[in-house]
Amino acid sequence: MEPFKDARSVRLRSHLGTYLCALDDEAVSHGYRRNSRGTVWAVELAGDDYVRLQGHRGLYLGATELPADIPGTRGRGTRASCMVVQGSPSGPNDNAFLWSPLREGDHLTLSGPYGRLLRARFGPTPQDNAVTIDLDAHPEDSSWVVEPVVLPPPPPPAVAPEAAAPLPRARSCDARLEATASEPDKASSFFARFHFHSAKESKGKLILEEEEEEPSSDEEPLWKPAPRTIFYNTARADGGVDDFDEGTWKYFAFNEQSLVALHRRLGVETRRSGGDFVVCRRSAAPPRPLFPVVLDLPPGNADMEFVLVPLVSPAVAESVV
Repeated sequence: MEPFKDARSVRLRSHLGTYLCALDDEAVSHGYRRNSRGTVWAVELAGDDYVRLQGHRGLYLGATELPADIPGTRGRGTRASCMVVQGSPSGPNDNAFLWSPLREGDHLTLSGPYGRLLRARFGPTPQDNAVTIDLDAHPEDSSWVVEPVVLPPPPPPAVAPEAAAPLPRARSCDARLEATASEPDKASSFFARFHFHSAKESKGKLILEEEEEEPSSDEEPLWKPAPRTIFYNTARADGGVDDFDEGTWKYFAFNEQSLVALHRRLGVETRRSGGDFVVCRRSAAPPRPLFPVVLDLPPGNADMEFVLVPLVSPAVAESVV
């Protein structure tokens, strides 16, 4: 646990020299692009022996019991090698999202359910690179190097002096999970909630079933959005956006999920009228075009980046897809 105890965010480098990466859907992969936003994982300590790893979309690194497609084999793999995806825990004890760091000599491994080890595999192409949990993996083939990520400290939130300080990340997560799990011992397993539709119905895409819960009118809200750091910049006249190392990005603490509230706050921070700009994000794939944000922020407190696109610039407007 030592590499994770004092780290707020980390990158995980595999034995192949690649970095564990959360993609923009529920998939997980690995590649050499160290500075990709998806390679940064927020650390949540869960007791003395386990950690949860949260990606940039607010989803967590999770194991399944779905056999993985392993390059070089015919058809689907076996349950000795299963898929790794992003999802949300069904309760505080959902072991599909709990990872146990184990030291094997010079190698640090991450053990998931049933003692399976997190492993990075090369595919025929970079798009086919896979991350699996293997039952018979050798520690050398499933070792990881933990690289702490140093982020700029966010400014203190504007709250009244008598307001209670926000809970630490791990406690806040556990509190939400405990509140949503009415019977933790009967909580549905993460494994049972993942399945594949037929190729005709969903073209083999992995989907996550959501359990329906009866609303209760006499209960208080279960949780409030956790504070997160919002990084923002304004697009140039040619539609481009400066890189982080150019020093033009700014940030603030934000504890709401509403897109309307975010739009209003960005207007205050930039001293712009709300009707003068569009709130956008950058695509993860090169050349990273801008696209307008139309949904509220995802759950969790993962840092997020936004780009303000002034409406008065035709060149910038054309760059928004």
